[in-house]
Amino acid sequence: MVWIKKIIGYLNGRLLKDLSLTVLLQLFARLFQMLGMFHVANCYGDLNGESNKALVSAQYVQFILTFGLDIVAVRHLAAKSIIFEQLISSLFTIRLCLYGITSLLWLLGLWSMNLSPEESILWCAAILNLFVLGMNFQWVFQGLQKMPLFSLIQSLTSIVIASYFLLIFRPGIHMGADLWVMGIIQAFVTISSWYYIRRQWRVYLINFGDIKKLLQFVVEGLPNWIFGLFYNTLITFGMLSIKSLTSNGDFENQDDSYANLSRIAMATQMILAFGGSVIYTRVVVWRNERSDFFFRVTLICGMVILAGLLSCGVLHLSYPWLYPLLFPDEIFHSAGPYLSITVFGRFLGLTSGILVWSLLAYHRDWLTVQCAFFPVLVSVILHFYFVPRYGLVATTWLYVGGELGLFICCFAAFTHLKKQILKPIHEK
Repeated sequence: MVWIKKIIGYLNGRLLKDLSLTVLLQLFARLFQMLGMFHVANCYGDLNGESNKALVSAQYVQFILTFGLDIVAVRHLAAKSIIFEQLISSLFTIRLCLYGITSLLWLLGLWSMNLSPEESILWCAAILNLFVLGMNFQWVFQGLQKMPLFSLIQSLTSIVIASYFLLIFRPGIHMGADLWVMGIIQAFVTISSWYYIRRQWRVYLINFGDIKKLLQFVVEGLPNWIFGLFYNTLITFGMLSIKSLTSNGDFENQDDSYANLSRIAMATQMILAFGGSVIYTRVVVWRNERSDFFFRVTLICGMVILAGLLSCGVLHLSYPWLYPLLFPDEIFHSAGPYLSITVFGRFLGLTSGILVWSLLAYHRDWLTVQCAFFPVLVSVILHFYFVPRYGLVATTWLYVGGELGLFICCFAAFTHLKKQILKPIHEK
């Protein structure tokens, strides 16, 4: 038991408190949210894949337009390397322009296309979600190490949305109904939260005065943006490609099955991402304050992988009765055996994220891009060969293989960085 006490000793204080509170709030909220998502999937039936595809498309565009600015903001806020008020107003202004203009252009594009009314309504809902996602305020709370408060806000939002799904939605709902509910409720929360930030810290949100500073943030965030583009290609390519690449009749409805698997994986990722947001900020602080930086990061990574293996084992044993309970329709059951390995992939993703933030803490931004390039490229290329032949099975394993490859590359870079930093110290 001595080693357990040592681990607790390394992790006590603010990190353990914030991490446990944030994850517990998210765990409760996401479990409730998953019930809502399962209900929506059963209400949609074979149309489930269309709504999920529109949401994934909006998320992917949002990731493309992030330009790594969230990471830039959190790193500066955690390291206290820039004036707080200037950072808030500059990044808010950039994001408002980016997502406002993109949403308007996408809306004009829809207007020029010959879409059915149902499809137009669906994709307009996707545009609303794009704008709301783009104007998120998580980076402010993350950089100020107030993630439990942000987690509480998001948890209550998720519970309200899921409650609406469970109480109102019934089989036969129109395409995009779930996206409209999510978009409207989250828009209200986003506007209210930015108003709270403005009043609480007395900052002006819009500032076009220092264009040069705005451009500097964009340039600094470029490698983080490229890394995010690679990573989000890895986690979304399966959903975007499975329907277009599988023409064999044996794979009918597998896009709907994979959509449900993606929903569970997405909920898992959101829980882990909130825990990761607490850890990432502490990694930057450790870089400046702790002499045992590399040991702490290695310890955290080992604990995350252990938790992932335990979760994988539990889900592998429970999916035969759990999956049919969540998705009674038999067309969805083909994805059940791959639930455990998909969730484990999300744990690998969190571990890679911790290692990436370790590199970012030492300003090795472009090294993270090198880590992501090869595993993502290989995964995407292999999709075109294996998915038409093996469908959902190939999509799942190629995703997990990509996560494993990314983890290996990140760990190798982390080990190399450790040798570079510690070698001069030992020579002294």
